Amino acid sequence: MKYTPLKRKTKVVFVQLGSPEAPTPKALRKYLREFLGDPRLIDWNPFIWKMILNCFVLPFRPKKSAKLYERIWDGESFPLITNTIEFTKNVEKELQSIDSKGHVEVNHAFLLSPPYVNEVYDDWEEDLKNGVGATKLMVIPMFPQYSESTVASGIDTLAKELSKRVKIPNFEVITNFHRTHAFVDNSVRIVDNKLQDLIDSGVKPEMLLLTFHGMQKRRILEKGDDYYRHCYETYRLIVDRLKNINPENTMMTFQSKFGSEEWITPYTDEVVEDLIKQGKKEIVVYSPSFVADCLETTDELGHELVEDAKEWGGNVYAIDCLNVDEKWCKDFAKYTYTQAEGSAQDKEDIEYQLVASDYDEMPSLSSDGKSISISREVLHHSFDKD
Repeated sequence: MKYTPLKRKTKVVFVQLGSPEAPTPKALRKYLREFLGDPRLIDWNPFIWKMILNCFVLPFRPKKSAKLYERIWDGESFPLITNTIEFTKNVEKELQSIDSKGHVEVNHAFLLSPPYVNEVYDDWEEDLKNGVGATKLMVIPMFPQYSESTVASGIDTLAKELSKRVKIPNFEVITNFHRTHAFVDNSVRIVDNKLQDLIDSGVKPEMLLLTFHGMQKRRILEKGDDYYRHCYETYRLIVDRLKNINPENTMMTFQSKFGSEEWITPYTDEVVEDLIKQGKKEIVVYSPSFVADCLETTDELGHELVEDAKEWGGNVYAIDCLNVDEKWCKDFAKYTYTQAEGSAQDKEDIEYQLVASDYDEMPSLSSDGKSISISREVLHHSFDKD
């Protein structure tokens, strides 16, 4: 057998959650069975949760969810899928201009939709046979903030796949990118642009809500998940750089509760209703938990919350995710190249650094007599870990 030496190359895979095959009860039942069956997502007693899922959730929720997904269906696909595909193509195109030697290639994969992680792995093994395979695998889950229920779930999928394979490359997983210049600066830009557009049209934005995907408080208080801290860091880094609204007219909120447990507060819909009752009726919302629009941003915030606000006597203006914004794609291509090929100093320079005093105004969490506040020592330690 003749062997050809492989040239240094990193295969970068952008991993997203995925969407149902179609907005139908059948497709939603399949999707929800896998999605809600993930023990990282629902970390209850597996025996009890399996009974609840199969007896109470799957018989009824798919029909309701299908109606919601139908509102964001373009006839062929969903925004999360189309935006992720286009984003990857745009990043690949930009990489060609900054990576003349072809040391970095990019792909996308979904946890719950094709192409699945195993399919991308199959492609890598096929490339090896043809002498053009990558020598390193880098996985970037496309969730800016780390959480067990998203990033760790993706790592589980990768680990499960590796357990089946003989050939395993050097690999690395990037577990968060919420402090990067690429993410923060472009979020600031699109939020400021939206605020300016509203001002130019005669609307004076009174409040800006940075609304994040929710999580049970228990996960932070008892399990030590970093998600809440990462959300606050995101909030702080964005609002401190905005030009078209003062930080005191902004809030960090959370949406998408599920089940009866207490989730991180304040809840976005309750905040909007209270603000309108107080006379602040022009409210802008942006969700930095996501870089591609999905059901939660397009429908829950962009449709349901907008309609609710009108009933309460106010207006909500939802800002789209970064999606396939040209500057965002270019900057993330540079970020990707730096992660794959950059020096240690290069990697330090791609994100903002915070100091302990930046957390002075971070609300503490409490539930059932338990509370969490992050000490300066913990904060300094966490800087070294992220």
